[in-house]
Amino acid sequence: MKISAQKAAELLGVSRMQISRLVSAGEIRSERFGNALQIDLASVHRYQDLRPAPGRPADPASAWQLLADARPSNLDDLKALAVAARRRSERHEVRVLPGLVEELLADSRVVVSGVAASAHHGSAVRDVPPHVVYVRHSDYLAVAKRYRMRDDADDANVVVKVAPDSAWLFDEGHYVPLVVALVDLVDDRDDRSAAEALRSLL
Repeated sequence: MKISAQKAAELLGVSRMQISRLVSAGEIRSERFGNALQIDLASVHRYQDLRPAPGRPADPASAWQLLADARPSNLDDLKALAVAARRRSERHEVRVLPGLVEELLADSRVVVSGVAASAHHGSAVRDVPPHVVYVRHSDYLAVAKRYRMRDDADDANVVVKVAPDSAWLFDEGHYVPLVVALVDLVDDRDDRSAAEALRSLL
């Protein structure tokens, strides 16, 4: 569902200019229809859930260190961790042709997260789109071209999280560590799957 930029500003309690900044930073999704900016309501709600506390957010390297050191014991811990580590990557919601999705998920440049990674680590969760993957910044354009990713589609089936090369921690394995998968589930407002998968850590 799309709303006006003014309505998004009212929901978030910020100025219209701040909405433009959030769009430019990739924090919320938008489409332009002529001169009018239409904001994706789900991305506004996601931003509300992960809204940072006042102050400077952690840079990507610090955010990844937070995740590496984290030992969450409940859903509130995960939500706090998701907020603290929210700048760990750029988020791109894209459409990949269904016939190419399995090939994308098997690509050696891609590290799988979300529900699929949780299931890989033994959680009793069901893997359904959108799929969540991490890609190095230096690989993103080539991967996007190879799999014909469209970031202007309303029916995104893959969330690509682009991590800086300098903060890339996935040199081993094809799935993210479980704590990263859990934080990604919280990012995507899938608290039920996150709570179920969290039991695997406890």
